[in-house]
Amino acid sequence: MILFSRKYRWLLHILFWMIYTIVHITSFVQVLSLEDSLIRYIPNLFLHAGFAYLNFYYLLPKLFLQKKYFYYFSASIFLLVVFSFFRMKLDEIFPPISAYITRKDEFLRLKFIIPLMVNLLIWVVSSLFRLLEDYFENVKRENELKKNRLESELKFLKTQINPHFLFNTLNNIYSLVYLKSDEAAPMLLKLSGILRYMIYESDNPKVPIQKEIDYLKDCIELQILNPADRPKVKFEVENHAPNLMIEPLLFINFLENSFKHGSLSKKDGFIDLKMKIEVNSVDFSLKNSVLPSNSPKDKVGGIGLQNVKQRLELVYPNRHILEIKADEKEYFVKLILKN
Repeated sequence: MILFSRKYRWLLHILFWMIYTIVHITSFVQVLSLEDSLIRYIPNLFLHAGFAYLNFYYLLPKLFLQKKYFYYFSASIFLLVVFSFFRMKLDEIFPPISAYITRKDEFLRLKFIIPLMVNLLIWVVSSLFRLLEDYFENVKRENELKKNRLESELKFLKTQINPHFLFNTLNNIYSLVYLKSDEAAPMLLKLSGILRYMIYESDNPKVPIQKEIDYLKDCIELQILNPADRPKVKFEVENHAPNLMIEPLLFINFLENSFKHGSLSKKDGFIDLKMKIEVNSVDFSLKNSVLPSNSPKDKVGGIGLQNVKQRLELVYPNRHILEIKADEKEYFVKLILKN
């Protein structure tokens, strides 16, 4: 609760002492005049506040929270007696309540019981305040540590991009440059944009889904040099929520694997990628042919896939569905993200 944080501690203290004031004044005016009630209230306030903050700032942090329970309770009982004694002595100095009470025997009993009960209540309330404050501070600290760990882990995982894509792209561009192709310069420009996205923009916790789509399209363009292979690669997009924000670089490993383990060189080779984006979900599916030498085991395992699974657990816990199927002819991936 935010009220128990150290930043807003003073609000709770003010609220408590306001209630304390109302209760004491109301109680005193039952037997004393308003003027005498105020005179009695002021020393009571200082006495009870002194006991409360001695417990709050010293006894609890120095003894109880250090697990010195015997010393804490011994000191608390001693202070309860001492402060109750001083509270009783106020009857001898300030306007006495005894003058308003007809049954003296009843007053003598109340004279010892009431100060003790009030101080006991002050002790309980001040202890609860401090323990609750420390509890919520510890929870806040643990959440911040957990958040920092998650952010560090996510940043690390984002850097673990399959280098095969980069090496293959550089080889493709080298071939274009060697052949003095006019496509070499546009390819270099696309590669520059991709690297900028991977290094800088993907450092953000969320990116617009359209940027991720454009990134995937550029990656496909950089992987296809042979004009005969272009019809074999399909990328269909239904984007009904272009401003939807998602975790970046979640799909690239699947696309990289489709080119790495795929069989576009075969006559019947293909890569079929589909994305459907709604306001509350992203449906990603990818199917590609595989070479007979690439067993399903090669596709289902690997560092890249483990990377994606870890990130999904971190940023979409219980809000994603990942389905992977593979046989001797095809490899299929379906990923659904729920916002």
